[in-house]
Amino acid sequence: MSTELTKEIRDILNHPWKREMLFQDRIKWNKIWASLDTFDDTQEAINHYLNLDKFGPYDGGYLYIYGVLQAINLQQDALNNLLNALFDKTINWETEYPELYKIREYRNDSIGHPTKRGNDKSFHMIGRYSISNGGFTLASYYPKTGDKSKFQEINILECIESQSKLLKIILSETMDKLTNEFQKHKRKFKGDKIRNKIPNTYDYHVSKLFEHAFGNYPIVETNFKIIKDTIANIKNEVEKRYFKISALQGLEDTINQIDYIIERLETTLINNKISDEKELRVFIQALRNHSYELFEMIDEMDTEFE
Repeated sequence: MSTELTKEIRDILNHPWKREMLFQDRIKWNKIWASLDTFDDTQEAINHYLNLDKFGPYDGGYLYIYGVLQAINLQQDALNNLLNALFDKTINWETEYPELYKIREYRNDSIGHPTKRGNDKSFHMIGRYSISNGGFTLASYYPKTGDKSKFQEINILECIESQSKLLKIILSETMDKLTNEFQKHKRKFKGDKIRNKIPNTYDYHVSKLFEHAFGNYPIVETNFKIIKDTIANIKNEVEKRYFKISALQGLEDTINQIDYIIERLETTLINNKISDEKELRVFIQALRNHSYELFEMIDEMDTEFE
């Protein structure tokens, strides 16, 4: 079903990298989700139509016909707007998908603008007693142009089937394009692990902060600078992969904690050491614990980008 494909598209668009990037343009962001919701909602309406009991003109027929044709048209519009938001592409139904364009024209003639089509070019009427689940007869008149009047049998069930097949193809192509885009992004970091930006001596440098807290380690500034640079490098690498730190809530919270601890230690341990050894120990231990937590998250990212 088409909604299975829209679910896959939703999943990939909700990946932190893609989601954060899209969120920068609020117009596109809202257009994407409005389009996906409308696509799925119209599919629900179409499915309901297919499950209706037999009907005629006097037991809901007009309402059902008007509703399903509008749903079919809206579904095309939703997909078109989705592609526009994602790829700056707009489908020309008439040239690219003439079969879907024909369905649009059925809707426009019969329930869209039947009383004044094309500046009085034509006028259209649904044959009342022809209405059924399968469709209806559409009478068309062309007094302005002198074209011959015509009567068409509009088969709604065939329209639904045809649209379903073609929209599945378009959705599949959309999913393939999004997947390829993500794979291309991931390949940029193949073999380039964030873990490699973390020196093996990181814990050693943290231990020197403890040593300075209880005494006076003469080159503690060097150790502290390596710790700060390591965290800065990690943040830079994460932003390359996920666009912004804020794309990953848990990681952002951990980094905010580390940034705060580093700021406090720079003031109370490095620039102007305080005498409260217990307070210093608490902050240094917190730096170590949060660093370990951050490194575990980094390993998960490296696995995803392998």
